[in-house]
Amino acid sequence: MSRQLPTESDESGPVRQEFLAPKPGSAEWWTQRDATDAKRRPRSGGLTTARIIEAALEILRDGGLEALTVRALAERFETSNASLYRHFASRDELIALIGDHVMGEVRLDRTGRGWRADVEALMSEMRRVILGQPLPSSAARRMSAYGPNMLRIVDAALGLFLEAGLPNDEAARTTISMINFVAGSADIDRSAAGRGPRGDTGSAGFDRLLDRLPADRFQALRAAGHAYTSAPVDDVFAHGLAIFLDGVTSQLAATGR
Repeated sequence: MSRQLPTESDESGPVRQEFLAPKPGSAEWWTQRDATDAKRRPRSGGLTTARIIEAALEILRDGGLEALTVRALAERFETSNASLYRHFASRDELIALIGDHVMGEVRLDRTGRGWRADVEALMSEMRRVILGQPLPSSAARRMSAYGPNMLRIVDAALGLFLEAGLPNDEAARTTISMINFVAGSADIDRSAAGRGPRGDTGSAGFDRLLDRLPADRFQALRAAGHAYTSAPVDDVFAHGLAIFLDGVTSQLAATGR
């Protein structure tokens, strides 16, 4: 049986975490990792973290998170488990590395049509990448977002809102709200309860359900329930994105920009 990668709480792994070791994905963890990577002297053609991440992504796409084991990775490279642990100390560390690597696929292209079009393009890009990434939402959600690729996105968003005219604190809160909206909506869309191109995937029998409920209740759903259940997933995201951007426009108007 393939042994799962050890987590932070798993003391049976070959590399035991220090008692107060920083949480994988945190700012301190990335700082320590950057310092460690700077000291590495990789051999030409040897095993690298980048190659391990690419192999891990292939395993995730083929078999999901349960298939991602030390043995599966070692077999890909025809090497020992110990050689892999020189690059990561736990499953959580590997997940943090994978999560940030995936966000490197987000394109930061300017549209030339102003801040609103640029923010819309960035949010759509983030959603595209999150929807297509192989890490399950439950794993990705546990990780802080301080890797270089995620910081690149945060920096780009902050820059757009600052250029638009928001003060530092408003630009920061707006960036956080933007990330929460995109990540949260994509998280729901990836779940079993997510919507599809024809609406809510769990809405079959909705009218019959309402008919069985007291006639004097749920009047709003009786009036607009069909629109609620049939709204396509892309239309819902576009609508939420427009409401968010309208809110930012109102913020700018309040500051006189």
